[in-house]
Amino acid sequence: MADTFPRDYTLSGLMEGESRITVITGSGIDVEAGLPSFRGEKGYYEDREAAYLASVDALHSEPVRQWRWYLNRFVSYHATPPAASHFALAELEVKSVENFLGIVTQNISGLHRKAGSQKVFEIHGCIHEMRSLKNGRRQPLPKSWIDSPPDDQELKAWRPNVCFIGESYDDYPLPESIEACRNCDVVLVIGTAGVIHTPVWLAEEGRISGAVVVNVNPNPGEVDKVSDHTFRGTASEYFNYNK
Repeated sequence: MADTFPRDYTLSGLMEGESRITVITGSGIDVEAGLPSFRGEKGYYEDREAAYLASVDALHSEPVRQWRWYLNRFVSYHATPPAASHFALAELEVKSVENFLGIVTQNISGLHRKAGSQKVFEIHGCIHEMRSLKNGRRQPLPKSWIDSPPDDQELKAWRPNVCFIGESYDDYPLPESIEACRNCDVVLVIGTAGVIHTPVWLAEEGRISGAVVVNVNPNPGEVDKVSDHTFRGTASEYFNYNK
């Protein structure tokens, strides 16, 4: 890796350069904070019940049961601090100023914002928010729910502000994400296998528009097919490489 990965696309190289940067992150970066992945080993979607509870079918059939499952995750995510890689991206944003076009994340953990990142497009929503079923209004989940879970009646007017399996991106910032990928010079893709095609498609949109696609992942995946450079390692290994 040391002989083949270009320094221009390391963290220090990007900080020193003048490229416009868009970052795409998947669950691999959150694994470093201790959260499960989705389709990897011991991932949520390896469990059929979890895959069902994360689906739009559960929203229609068992919304309260679905809520309880997401509330358990909300409680555990609330106590989870960001990993060093989340802080590294926040630092990259500060150093790059207007050249940093944003982080497009599949993750619902909120860890990028917790680490200090400001330009974050949460295309799958956020576990810390809920949305009104009546008018679509969003608001943070009450912190009081961490210690005192709400009763069923309190939940019925709301849903988690999370994009469920089988649901469209209509209520999430996909258009802004597309623009960020089309207008950058470098698309940095971190920790996504590309099983969900959206990050692959977004990276390809960037590449078609002239951006260099840099893929950071310890394992081969679909993103490899649209990448110009691949760092075969974890996010933390990438951020510590040639620093």
